[in-house]
Amino acid sequence: MAEYLDQFSNNAYTKHCGLWVQIFAFAVAKGLAERNNAELTLVKKEAEKKCQRHTLEGLKSIIDAATTPPWLKQAIRLALAGLQRREDIVTWLKSAADMEKNTLTVSPGKTQGYDNPVHLKITMGTALREVVGECLRSPLASPYLIHYKPKARRREQIDAKDHWTSVTPDYLTKEFSKARDAAHTYDHVPAGERPTFHEIRALGAWLYEQQKFPQEYIQALMGHADEKMTKHYQEGHDEKKIEYLEVGAELAF
Repeated sequence: MAEYLDQFSNNAYTKHCGLWVQIFAFAVAKGLAERNNAELTLVKKEAEKKCQRHTLEGLKSIIDAATTPPWLKQAIRLALAGLQRREDIVTWLKSAADMEKNTLTVSPGKTQGYDNPVHLKITMGTALREVVGECLRSPLASPYLIHYKPKARRREQIDAKDHWTSVTPDYLTKEFSKARDAAHTYDHVPAGERPTFHEIRALGAWLYEQQKFPQEYIQALMGHADEKMTKHYQEGHDEKKIEYLEVGAELAF
């Protein structure tokens, strides 16, 4: 078993070793083995994945590429200007946008397990308002800002989603990677280090900084909690008690 595992590098090694441990745990439980022999093999740590940062030129080439689907172009621009996480991008409801008041609300999912969840009311700058408007004008009936029409509508896929037009976080990540490589944007970067959709948020924050927006502005838009923001958080789970922190998203690109 140790010789078999030696043929793999760190990440593959740990995955194969972990599977062996599970198999032998089952064997021990069923009386097929006296001990978990897999636990006697060497333990290795997974190598830390080091994704490189996006550049504005690189991301722009992905957006401009004919191979990038329109819905994905919108998701990229929404992430760049809105600074929200992947999970919040794909679950952003159309009802969150008020074009008359020029606001867009979001309750970042990562904060919803906190004692004081974050709720943002974003005043939209030109770039953000433009992409939100495009999403709202889509002829495809969907409750989500980011949505698409699947080529095949298999029953198991439909059942696994809230709406047949919705985009799952994993699908967004996969399709972005495909579009990135199809645009040949980062061909000079090793495949395992090419920036993913997740890194768009970091580029957006950096661009806000370059355009002289204060750190407090950027941190608030990203939904990062601090003591100054506490009074804006929800104290209970009653919808009526939600108090939105008003922030701006005025990145120009």
